[in-house]
Amino acid sequence: ALMPMAAVAGWAGGRFGRRPVVFAALVAGFVGAWPLLWLMHHPSFALQLAGQLGFVVVAGTFLGIMPALLVEAVPATVRCTAVALGYNIAFGIVGGVTPLAATWLVSRSHMDLSPAFLLMAAAAISFATLLTLRETSRDTTLSA
Repeated sequence: ALMPMAAVAGWAGGRFGRRPVVFAALVAGFVGAWPLLWLMHHPSFALQLAGQLGFVVVAGTFLGIMPALLVEAVPATVRCTAVALGYNIAFGIVGGVTPLAATWLVSRSHMDLSPAFLLMAAAAISFATLLTLRETSRDTTLSA
């Protein structure tokens, strides 16, 4: 389900612009973090599935547009190095520490849904970063 959503997001990014699509994903991730985790915690399988599909929509949208956004954010002369370093260091450090942070949050707060705060913080930081990027989907001078 993630792959079709990523393809739809890629199409939407080309049609409407990268920033608006990422903005929509970030808003959905920020606003939906708590309710979607709540749904995934519900005893009903249908509601658990709905929560999971909600996260698929958010993650698929964000991950589907991210490669184009990253590539267009830097000049062609340093594109490979900049994207590789930025992407791998960020995902290596953040992705490696996030399970530990989520476990710590749950143990300290005694709230099973507290990892939603991590998702909300990530969305807020990503939104602040998105504000610094210009829209490049219609810029034809970006090719290598």
